[in-house]
This record gives sequence, C-alpha cells and structure tokens, in this order.
Amino acid sequence: MSLEIIEKIRESNSLELALDNALNKLKRAVKKRNDDLHLLNVVTVDEQNKPNTRNVVLREFSIENLTIRFHTDKRSSKIKDIKNNKAICLIGYDKKAKLQIRIDADAYAIEDEKILMDIWKKMYPMSRECYRVSKSPGDKIESLNEVTFDKDDETNLIGFDNFAAIQCDIKTIEVLYLSHINHIRAKYNNINGILKGEWIIP
Repeated sequence: MSLEIIEKIRESNSLELALDNALNKLKRAVKKRNDDLHLLNVVTVDEQNKPNTRNVVLREFSIENLTIRFHTDKRSSKIKDIKNNKAICLIGYDKKAKLQIRIDADAYAIEDEKILMDIWKKMYPMSRECYRVSKSPGDKIESLNEVTFDKDDETNLIGFDNFAAIQCDIKTIEVLYLSHINHIRAKYNNINGILKGEWIIP
C-alpha cells in the first residue's frame, strides 16, 4: 500500500495527495496505540538555547484547526522550555508507509480549567496515575523506592494540579516519502489557516 501511494503521488505530481495521506495517517494515529505516529518526538529549546528531545503521545490532531495536542506534567522541564520559547518541532516516522512527518509549531499550555477538566475526565485511570507521582519529573532520587504515588480518592482529582495539556498551532508541515527510485519531499506553510505546499529536494 505504501508503494502504491508513493507511485500515485509521483505519477499525479499532486501536492494535495501527498499532504492528505500524511494528515489522515496522523488523524488515525490518535486512537491507535500501536501506530508508529502515536508517539512523536518533540524538540524544545531551554533557557541556554540547548535543544531537548522527548517522546510524547499524540492525543489530538485537528485537520480543520491545524492543531496538535499532547499532555505533560506541569512540573516537567518541557513546560519551562515552552514558556521560554514557544517554537517547537514534532517529528514522527511511519515505518510501513515509509513516511516521515515533521511539524514546526507554536506551543502553549492550555489554561482554561473547564477544558482541562474535560480532558482529565476522559483520560484512562492509568494515564492519570503518572500525574500522582509525589516528586517532580527529573528530581534526583537515591533509590527507586522513592518513586511514590499519591493515593487517588473518590473525586478522581488527585494529580489534576500537576496535569498540563499542550496545544501546538501548526506553522509548517514537511512530508518525506522514502522510495527506492527517488524520495519525495514537500513543505506546506500555514497561510491564514490553509496549507500551501511546494516540492523541495529530499
């Protein structure tokens, strides 16, 4: 199937087909835990202008609004980095499709508590558990026994104060299709909510 899509893109010379295929794969990856694109690599820049890279789970992708959402701990260094510099890069690779997707975006923490509470209530209990860790992510510990969790209660709100949802407003998307003949690469710029594409050298 991946070779068929690549050949269709090549034969039609269609920037739209190259983009639509990538966007639909991202959309499907939100719900499919085993999908290669369910985990994206996010790059932020810290106060010393050093890049920091981590994997994040793709929680939401809106084709209409050109936004991506992932979750993190308010106490994490990602939050500090994003407050320092909102420009981030997200990158993922779908092995079967031979497709790399790179996204440049402006990121910010959602502050509307009603929105955050709605997201929190829809999360699986096991997903909420990681926000109940007593110490902050990155804190030094002497023993693994120091990793303790605050007990949840009937409100299911223990850990909510540590929860952050990061919205990413997409600025550009690059797609790279790997092929034994010639790779295919295109870049799309978000111009007033519409992605305008151009072919570029792989």
